[in-house]
Amino acid sequence: MIIPGGATGAITASTTRKDLVARYGAANVRDQDVDTGEGETEPGTVVFPRDPKRSIEILWQDPPTKRAPKSLTIRGAASLWKTVHEITLGTSLKDLERINGGSFVLCGFAWDYSGTVTSWQNGVLDRDLTGSRRVIVRLDPSADYRRQVDLDKVAGDKDFLSSHPIMQEVNPRVYEIIWVF
Repeated sequence: MIIPGGATGAITASTTRKDLVARYGAANVRDQDVDTGEGETEPGTVVFPRDPKRSIEILWQDPPTKRAPKSLTIRGAASLWKTVHEITLGTSLKDLERINGGSFVLCGFAWDYSGTVTSWQNGVLDRDLTGSRRVIVRLDPSADYRRQVDLDKVAGDKDFLSSHPIMQEVNPRVYEIIWVF
């Protein structure tokens, strides 16, 4: 579990690369470029680079010394990493609404920031996942959802309520979580 802000948890705001090697083993810690979106990368560190369910990407506040994570990212279909309230890759929109205690706002699909939650609408997750040290959650429709006509109605650089009928029908799942320290 990784706690927003990194005060406690498996990886904290004061973790170093040396700490990662001590905890996870040198064979499981690799320095490499990390995707930051829109075709850009930054030098970072990946823990468990060959194991998608355990892999986590780290960007550093101080890249030369690899001290103090700036952000941690998991992406894909499934992960053992999670945030408070047991949110992880694969968590559904409807589960997020249940945890949050109501609907929230997310970006449309089919662009670089597809499905990014932009507001938890003063729900439980607004208190636990936002602020200067926040957690960014992104959702995407499942690959087997075939009603492209409907998806076009919730696509693009626009905000939509999670309670939108098409969002409810599609019930997208979390594909990326970014902890910003």
